Amino acid sequence: MESWYFVVNGVQTGPVSMAELKEAAATGKLTPEDLVWQEGTADWVPARTVAGLFPSTPPVLPRPTPAQPTYGLSPPPPSSAQAAMTLPPTDAEAFSLDDEPAGPPRKPRNRPADLGPAAGMPDWLNLVQVFARRAFTTNPTASTPTPDEETALTRSGVMDPTARKVAVWRRSMLFVAAVPCAFAALFSLIDVIAMEKKEREPFSAFGLFLFYIEALALFALPVAAVLGALAYDRLAASAKWVLIGGLVSLATPIAVAFVPTDWRLDVKTDSSMTVAQAEEIRTSLGLLVGITLYITLMPTVLSLLPAVSRACVRVKLFLPESLAPGWGLITSIPLCVLLTLATFVMVYHVAGNALLILGLVLWIGAPLLYLSKFNLLTRPVTSPTDQDAIVRTSLIVFALILLGMFCLVIFLFTGKFGGLTILGFDEKTSATRPWNIGLHKIWIEYVGRSLFLTVFFADILVWVALSVWREERAFAGSPQAATFDQTMNGLGSAVLPRGTPPAP
Repeated sequence: MESWYFVVNGVQTGPVSMAELKEAAATGKLTPEDLVWQEGTADWVPARTVAGLFPSTPPVLPRPTPAQPTYGLSPPPPSSAQAAMTLPPTDAEAFSLDDEPAGPPRKPRNRPADLGPAAGMPDWLNLVQVFARRAFTTNPTASTPTPDEETALTRSGVMDPTARKVAVWRRSMLFVAAVPCAFAALFSLIDVIAMEKKEREPFSAFGLFLFYIEALALFALPVAAVLGALAYDRLAASAKWVLIGGLVSLATPIAVAFVPTDWRLDVKTDSSMTVAQAEEIRTSLGLLVGITLYITLMPTVLSLLPAVSRACVRVKLFLPESLAPGWGLITSIPLCVLLTLATFVMVYHVAGNALLILGLVLWIGAPLLYLSKFNLLTRPVTSPTDQDAIVRTSLIVFALILLGMFCLVIFLFTGKFGGLTILGFDEKTSATRPWNIGLHKIWIEYVGRSLFLTVFFADILVWVALSVWREERAFAGSPQAATFDQTMNGLGSAVLPRGTPPAP
């Protein structure tokens, strides 16, 4: 059956059959100048050009349009900008009032950056640039679906503009996150496989098995990210993949960390050792295992703070009228900072270097700057100026985090521990070399987890925002709503400062 779409006063309807399209034309709902589109065709056309739709009007063949870039995915679809048009383009040459010589057309100033493929570049490389811009922009509402994404979203029935932007932003974030997550998982597996014999000796077969479990669990992140990105036009299915991947990646290292040390170790003793000496060896090895587990859990714990704050800000920009993401940001940031405070205190007492302290303060404490926008984040935002203020704050936070990381990198190359430089190129004077695969695994995993968990927490916030909105609307019409309003006004008069007006 032929599937048609039509636009009347900027509102898109479809898919409908040809019979339904003719009925809309016969009843006057569809006029000859309104736009229609048939699946499989190149572009929207005026309804008067469709043969047999308006019998009194002779059919006019649509003007051929140049081929659009496909980004290597699927045929070009109707765009939202085309759907808002009410008149077809004309063949008249553009007339300019500027006293400029004729030349190649200039790039439109307000053209979305997402849609602009660079001349001479492969489609897949253009798509990579689109994904990178969306993933790292501070204002995700500027994300515009590509033509192929519009086709997929229309086919799946995702027609709301905000839902489309959320879908393509999530797709980009997941594809970008899959890259560092895959490298981190691969490096972790290589690190376990390449363990030397003397490194394996203290561990039992079960303890070695747990190392493989931790390494393989990291593959849940890139796999879930790719599957979620491929299902971007089906938001519910995509969110399920992200939820599964996030839970597996978070739960596995925590569960492994709680396995008793005695199950992990296989301490070999001989008859010459006393019981006290054997116990001392077990205690030393247990301490070493604890430090190793702490280092293993660091990327997981430290990635939570930027992921939560980034997710709350992104959802607040997508749904500025919602209160859920703003309150989520205000309440979660202090808790996440306290969660990482134990690490900060331990590092401070082990190595009280000024660069280290400054780097940790900037890195961990930068999101606290969002608390300065408390009144803005905890109310519905309807002004573009207020939205720009949120974007500016997120830019400042990001800059402070980068500055903190820069300080930490300098500390690693200059700071000393046990008489050795922490990171350096000289094997005799440095504790670790820059090409150490375990070192790179830590920061790559941190970056990948942070990007993946941004989508993970953003999905949860969207569910919360929808639930709050639905429950509030349902409760507002109930008989108990008036009683609750009286209670809240009475509570407000006792708690809020004097002179604060009651709620209407």
